[in-house]
Amino acid sequence: MALDNATVLENLKTQLKEVTQKLNELTETRVKLLGAVDVLEQIEDSKKEETTETETEVVATEEK
Repeated sequence: MALDNATVLENLKTQLKEVTQKLNELTETRVKLLGAVDVLEQIEDSKKEETTETETEVVATEEK
């Protein structure tokens, strides 16, 4: 039994709606992940800077 165009069209519209919803959810999740990665990278970078500054201060104090 062949499907008529109206049935196929309705199925395609339903699939498109579902895929669009999933895509929007994935996009939102991606944005959240990018934000989390950025924050953690900043934290790690600041730790490296603090370590470097502390080591520089220790060397400068020892030289005096």
